[in-house]
Amino acid sequence: MPLTEEQIEHYYREGYVVAPGLVPRVSVEAVLGATAGHAVRDNDRWQARIFEHDQPEKDAGIHRLLAEPNVVGAVADIFAAPPRVYYGMLAVVPAHGGNGLPWHQDNQYNQILGGALNVFIALCDITSEKAILWVAPQTHRRGVQASKQNDTTAPGHREAIVEPENGMPLPTMRVGDACIFDRSTYHRSLKNETDEHRYAYAAQFVAENARRAESGKKDPKWMLASDLANLWKQ
Repeated sequence: MPLTEEQIEHYYREGYVVAPGLVPRVSVEAVLGATAGHAVRDNDRWQARIFEHDQPEKDAGIHRLLAEPNVVGAVADIFAAPPRVYYGMLAVVPAHGGNGLPWHQDNQYNQILGGALNVFIALCDITSEKAILWVAPQTHRRGVQASKQNDTTAPGHREAIVEPENGMPLPTMRVGDACIFDRSTYHRSLKNETDEHRYAYAAQFVAENARRAESGKKDPKWMLASDLANLWKQ
């Protein structure tokens, strides 16, 4: 069982839970190996490679954590049901680069009703100086808060109009550690102040009951994580 009952209770109570060593090192190394042909651009902006639902075979090696058994198992523990894939992103913050992302809730982008969460996975050791993830406990209880478009430090992204007062950085995350948080939990990251690139993966999932708030409908693109795993095995 990837998560204990105490960890699941912490997730629902606080809006997040840290799962040390959730992803085996061999799986992390496989992802990093798949990034070898994608050099980090020489600039100060964070860079991403996004999972494409219409082309699930594309960059499958990079996005393999969407079907990683321990990740899928942990999300299934929280949902008490098999998870569906909503989003996947390899996020690289270059050395001495990135302005981070301001305080925001994932549901301020696209609001999902029903079970929906983000699994932030460390693909390298991530310290407080290396663009560590910050979270604001219990903010998921407030629902979706007012936000605005960021036009300065992170153009195109959402940011809180009123920042949470209880935000805190996570402790140092080691390779394979994960933080699982609700789509309405406030979170942010800051600049990478170190001489090394910061590698992380964001695997987002929805539960069987999840629907888009705007339409009230399920999205047929949200395939079961187990179906994605089977597709990649073919």
